[in-house]
Parts: sequence; C-alpha cells; structure tokens
Amino acid sequence: MKEFIAHYPPYQILILLILAVCTAIQLIYWIRYGRVAVHRHSLREPEGATTPPVSVVVVVADDPVYITECLPRLLTQNHPNYEVVVVDDSSETDLTDELVLMQAQYPHLRFTTIKADPVFRHSRKLALTVGIKAARYGNIIFTDSDAVPASDKWLSIMARGFNGGQLVIGYTGIERRPGVVNKIMRCQRLTSSIRYLNAAIRGHVYRGIYNNIGYTERIFFENKGYTHLRMTLGEDDLFVQKIAPICSKRTSVMLNPSAAVRQFQWGGLQWWRAERRYRSATFDLYPWRVRFSVFIELFTRLLWLAGSVALGILLPPVLWIVAGSLFLLRELTMLLVVKMIARRVGERRLMGVYLIHDWWAPVGETLLWLARKLRPSQRLWI
Repeated sequence: MKEFIAHYPPYQILILLILAVCTAIQLIYWIRYGRVAVHRHSLREPEGATTPPVSVVVVVADDPVYITECLPRLLTQNHPNYEVVVVDDSSETDLTDELVLMQAQYPHLRFTTIKADPVFRHSRKLALTVGIKAARYGNIIFTDSDAVPASDKWLSIMARGFNGGQLVIGYTGIERRPGVVNKIMRCQRLTSSIRYLNAAIRGHVYRGIYNNIGYTERIFFENKGYTHLRMTLGEDDLFVQKIAPICSKRTSVMLNPSAAVRQFQWGGLQWWRAERRYRSATFDLYPWRVRFSVFIELFTRLLWLAGSVALGILLPPVLWIVAGSLFLLRELTMLLVVKMIARRVGERRLMGVYLIHDWWAPVGETLLWLARKLRPSQRLWI
C-alpha cells in the first residue's frame, strides 16, 4: 500500500477513492431498489379472502371525450362488486346528458356535480372529498381523467390490496408512443416510481401517484382529510405522509403489468417539463429523510460519473482496469435491476434510452429544482 501511494500522485489516489466510495453507495441503493423487482404483495392476505367491494372515484372537468371514450374502460373492469363515482368538477360544458346515457348502460355508474362558483375557487381536493362522501363502499381507488387502466384486471388486482391494507399504491406509467421523447418521459416516470415504491415496500411510505392510489374512507375522515387546502397538489403525497405513521405497516404495493394505469402524453418535452415542474413542487415539503436520500443518490451518481471520466483521462493505463471495473459493476447492477422492475410494471424497450437518462438525471434534476425556485408553476395555488 505504501508503495502504491508513493508511486501515484495524491490527486489520482483521491479520485480513485472517491470513485470507489460512490460506487459502493450506488450499489447499496440499487440492491435495495431490487426489492421492487421481486415484490409480490406487502401484506399477507387472510386465507380464503375474496376480492373486496370498492368504489372508484374519478374527477372529470370539461372532458366529454373522456366520458364517451375512456370511462367505459373503468365501467367494464373484471370485478364482481364495484361502482364508479364520477365527479363533474365545475365543467363549463354540461356533462349530465352524457353521464345519464352512460348510466343507463352501466348501472354501477354514479355521478355528482360541483357547480362553478365565480367567487369561491377550489382545488381538486374538494372534488375528491365530494367523491369520497358519495362513495357507497369504504374502500376507494382514485384515478383521473388523464389516464386509463392498462387492462380490465386493474381494479380486481388493486382491490386485493384492501385485504389487510388501508393504503394501496399502484404504478402509473406514461402511455407508449413512438419516438425518443416518449421514452424519455417513461424513463423519468419509472425512475421516480422506483424510489417511492421501494420506500413503501420497506415500510417508509411517503407517496403514490394520484391516478392509481387507494385508501379507506375511514382513514381519510379519521385524519380530517387533506392538508394544504390552498395548494392544488398533495392528495397523493402530502396526505400519504400525514397518514404514514398509522398505515406504514398496512400499505399494499400492487405491482403487476395489468394493475398499472397509463397517463396520456398531452405534448412534447416542453409540456413534460412544465408538468414535472408543477408536480414536483411538493417535494420541498417532504420529510428531510426522503429529500436527503434522493440528494445522496443523485450526488453520488454525479460524482461516480465525473470520477469515471476523470480517471479515464488522468490515470495511467495500468489503472484503467480498476476504474473500468468499478464503472461496469455499477452500470450492470443498475441495468439489471431496472430491467427487472420494468418488466414487473409493464415497461418495455427502454434500456437504451434509460442508460443515457441515468447519466443525465443528476444535472436534469438540478435544473428542475432551479426552475421550481426561480419560476414556480402558476397552477400551484388557488
């Protein structure tokens, strides 16, 4: 060891040490994320348990196309006992006629309307609360008009989470479209989902995604409903953090390609940046442990990548094999885990783009944070 230290300049040894430490930290993260790939069900279902009845609450605003084209995918789920509660949230276009016609065909459809008030503005949380109060069943799955189930088995799989669970979390992916832009969106969604799914599986739940999440009516009202009422976000993360001490050990994480929902892609990269800037605004209110864990993962990834490049340039050829081995060890572990998780949630053909996304993510997340601070989304407050 003394000969090694004496033979190489201190800066080369320091860079090599930083690379080794960052590689070790990255391996710890990705080995822990591997639990998502092998996860089956967070809770052991009682012997002989049947699929419990559930209410599906969906908020719709000025979207008659959703009523006619997408709502039938909720109403034709393979579930023996459920209802769909549509909340018409202050639509300027009257959706009543379309909903009445739909109700004649599907008796398990119910709907309620919130009239627009020019003085009193409200967020989606009020519409969700109205839907919860209108629901007949105590187990409630929430989705939104910006997404559709991946299959007709979605509801039956998600509903099983209520067999012993109070909080049910599923996966929401971006709809598949041709092109690299769509794959970038899907990679970013998969990355953020891996973090919160892993935390929920380990008993440290802190969020879900608003269009594929469920909780019981009882836990909602016993904890006095949503927080941050003037904020248009928070129903899928800040509320989850509020109830986490109660239901962290009674959280069901349902991972199955058939139990996913697919969110519509409404635009290109500009739309996606605006959407991420808006949706990530609540991150600054997360528990410090969550924020610190995300920061360390991204920071060590950046140091690992920078250290690998620096060693490739500055190290003598005899030590390239060391730097290259550390680089490949982390890359192969990451790709293996991501591929396994992607298969579990129904993502396909992402690995080539995911590799580039993985390298860019620390810089991209920093730019997203700066954008949130310098130019907050106008949709954030009412």
